[in-house]
Amino acid sequence: MSHVRTVSIGLILRLITATAISLLVWWLSMTPFDRLPLPRAATFAIVRILDFPVALAGELLYPIRGMELVFRDYDTWCDFCSVGEMFRQQIRLAVPVYLFLLYIPTVLRSIRRRDPRLFKRIVIGLLIYTTFTTAYLLMTTDGNRRGDVRIGAMWFLNLAAAAAFAWSQIERRLKIAAVVAVLLVGAWVFRFMMTTIAPKMDEVQPYYVSYLLLLIVGVGGTLWLTWAVGNGIESWSTHRLRLKSPSAGADAPGR
Repeated sequence: MSHVRTVSIGLILRLITATAISLLVWWLSMTPFDRLPLPRAATFAIVRILDFPVALAGELLYPIRGMELVFRDYDTWCDFCSVGEMFRQQIRLAVPVYLFLLYIPTVLRSIRRRDPRLFKRIVIGLLIYTTFTTAYLLMTTDGNRRGDVRIGAMWFLNLAAAAAFAWSQIERRLKIAAVVAVLLVGAWVFRFMMTTIAPKMDEVQPYYVSYLLLLIVGVGGTLWLTWAVGNGIESWSTHRLRLKSPSAGADAPGR
């Protein structure tokens, strides 16, 4: 009962905090500058920084979006909407985004406390994903930064889902089946997304098998490299501890 109470209180506090941040961003962006206690430059900076996660979510969930996007958008946003409708569209996206972000530190601390090895795998996997995705997009980009963000997000979702099953405690057969299902569904969604980003048939080849092979190589390679790097770090740490232990020095030759 105490655990349920703690979880409920944490959810309520985070929900209040997420709502407060959302209302603050809305108030700063909608209030005339001469009525704000802060300079215009400071107001712009606060709104851009606090609203960046919401703007990024709007890029990924477009046409569901808030009052701004990360990249320049020449389309009007809710041009004929009332202020109340604009407020509703901003809040419905902002509150879940901030609530999700507020839970990330708690989830990571819980994973680190219960399974330090899994926490190291997550960190290593994120570093590998960031490195290879950034290098790939820099080499293959055609200037469509919005499309690059969506591709990177899609890769991350497939990798995260596959890693969650691969690193879980379920049976091996279920792990394999779950990872295969993630790759099959991910390739279908990836194909649909690519045809949306580049609708011209001469710019993209919307072939399901090609995207499936791409996900198999990318996700499988990242998971294997994460495992290899993690085991290498553990072996190196164990070797160092053995060298520093008193028993190692006492058993050394010539002593």
